[in-house]
Amino acid sequence: MVDNLIELREQAGLATCAKRYNEVILIYKNYLKNYGDIPPIDRQMLYTAYNKLILDYNFKSYWKLTSIELNKKIDFDYLEIIENEIDYLCNDIIQLIDNYFLASKSNKDLDIVMTLRQRADFLFFNSSIARPATKQIILQSALRSYTEEKKQQILGVERSRLTLPINEPERVLIQLRKCACEVQLSNGICNRYTYSELIDAIQEMKSFISSPDDPLFLQMESYRVELEKIQC
Repeated sequence: MVDNLIELREQAGLATCAKRYNEVILIYKNYLKNYGDIPPIDRQMLYTAYNKLILDYNFKSYWKLTSIELNKKIDFDYLEIIENEIDYLCNDIIQLIDNYFLASKSNKDLDIVMTLRQRADFLFFNSSIARPATKQIILQSALRSYTEEKKQQILGVERSRLTLPINEPERVLIQLRKCACEVQLSNGICNRYTYSELIDAIQEMKSFISSPDDPLFLQMESYRVELEKIQC
């Protein structure tokens, strides 16, 4: 198995360098069928391949099509193709996470936390293009994955994974996505408590950054602007 894993990483690495992300996905899926699991470092490479296809390729085309000027004609057939591709990719990786990664007996505490976060992210992406009939179900599932740690704490489960450190930018991003799920599930309403909590987290993060030109500072500022759009 070690030899196969080394070969797997070599093949996936070459495909990644060549930006053949569909090939990366196929390589890992074939390995999973035979061995039932891959180490966390390889899971991250698989997540990256899906993210590239979903966000960098399909969503960029989707946003470009849906933001064109009103006097220009939208190619709805092409738009539907993109939506179907996003839907397929999101569902595909979520099935892999549910069937293999969350079920893995080799998971450590950090692996469980990171897997739940990744699952929530892909559900969050999928909700962006979901039809009204399924959008609420997807958002609820994403919110459950984002808040799994909190639920476990309420139940009194004491495990180290519940208090694992998380870097500030990621913590703020997760809070914002959780907020976005809650807002959409509550008909676009962002309560003042949630808004204040998120603004405070963003401001705290910005206070640690010395230069306003720092990419992280700009990222935090973009989060703040987006949050103001959904303030109740």
